[in-house]
Amino acid sequence: MSYDAKTERLISIKKLSGKAQTSNDKGLSNEGLPSGLTLSSNTVFGQTITTSPSAAGLYTITGQVEYLRFPTTFIAGSDTSSGRHGFEMKLPSDYEANTSNAKAGTYPFINDQEINITSGSLQLVPPSFAITYEAKPFYGGTSAKDSGTQIPVLDARDWYLDYFNGIIFQQDPPGTGDHSNNPDYVEAFLYIGDMLDTVVASAGGGGAADKNAQFLVLAATGSLNAERVMTMGTGLSSSDGGAGGNFAVSINNSVVATLTGSQFSGNIGITGSLGSTLGLSGSLTRLIDGSTFIRAGSNVSVTSESNGAITITGTPGGAGDGDRNAEYLVLSLTGSLNNERLFATGSGLTGSDGGAGGIYKVETDPKMTIYSVTGSHAENEPLVLQGVDFTINSRSFHKNQIFLNGVLMASGSSLDYILDSPATGSVSFKMILKSEDIVIIRQS
Repeated sequence: MSYDAKTERLISIKKLSGKAQTSNDKGLSNEGLPSGLTLSSNTVFGQTITTSPSAAGLYTITGQVEYLRFPTTFIAGSDTSSGRHGFEMKLPSDYEANTSNAKAGTYPFINDQEINITSGSLQLVPPSFAITYEAKPFYGGTSAKDSGTQIPVLDARDWYLDYFNGIIFQQDPPGTGDHSNNPDYVEAFLYIGDMLDTVVASAGGGGAADKNAQFLVLAATGSLNAERVMTMGTGLSSSDGGAGGNFAVSINNSVVATLTGSQFSGNIGITGSLGSTLGLSGSLTRLIDGSTFIRAGSNVSVTSESNGAITITGTPGGAGDGDRNAEYLVLSLTGSLNNERLFATGSGLTGSDGGAGGIYKVETDPKMTIYSVTGSHAENEPLVLQGVDFTINSRSFHKNQIFLNGVLMASGSSLDYILDSPATGSVSFKMILKSEDIVIIRQS
């Protein structure tokens, strides 16, 4: 005996729906015991399937799926008097040369590989993932894309495709024997990702991992033995490149200053805020060999405090500490220097002060004329001062000043001198002039 059609139908629908078959009199909703499909992890998709695959061209890969045109071959023994019913799909004969699948050349991703004999290692992606995955059978034409005539889903032959094993079945063949309208190609999406067993093995297997292994994780999983969550401490920061990327740990420069080409030895302590008051701890006046790097010179003292402060004190030169025999020429009296003298310009000289950092310049007064008497002159005897014209200043006493040996003379017949001839510079003194006496005329 064999199952009748009703039994076969009920077993199939109830199995697929997760129910047990206990009676042909019970419909699907009346079965109370559970059931299910037995699967192996090496035939279960282990990676995410996109819901928007691209069919823009043959061998196009979108995520874990690849769009291909599979040749079909008649399965011997699957024909009846009405025609051929079963056809098997296989990979193209030039698959390895045209695909960019990294697994190409390794079983089962090889040229002319029949899908059904791989026991699930090769599978088509069914339309349960997205309507775009609906396969498209063709008859006629060649292996080129869109070549031939497509067999629509509602074609009168009532065809059915098993996406797991790549078998296409047509209930009512278009004709007997090797009919020209029998399917020659099927365009569909091939799963090229890893199966569940490979994914689990690569992930360490969770509870199946080495019980002595210890794991450093970015987020707690609760499924790994002795796992720790990695967190950044003070002065460190991190960036996560995501799955397949890099997890980088670096110094947080807002907390820790980084230097290039610097070498430190010993202890360095810094407290406080650079933005306000910088606090320093310990002595800063010692070099590596123990000697001081801030040293006192003459009249200078240096004091280093335990809190890091440095006090530099100086005293003016000469005030008891300087050279007691030194003598100083100053522009203004200080009262603090030994043997200091005030610098002043005498008759016939002028001084100009350029200020601190400048030049103090001494030069002859351009408004003065100096004569050295070469012989004796009697009292009231005219002395001609060559080149002097007293008339240019209207013979004013205050604008024409005469000095004899540094003493200012008074003009007048009863005083020191009179002008005999103002235009020629002739002067008569009321006293005897001797050789080498100095006469100075200053005109303003």
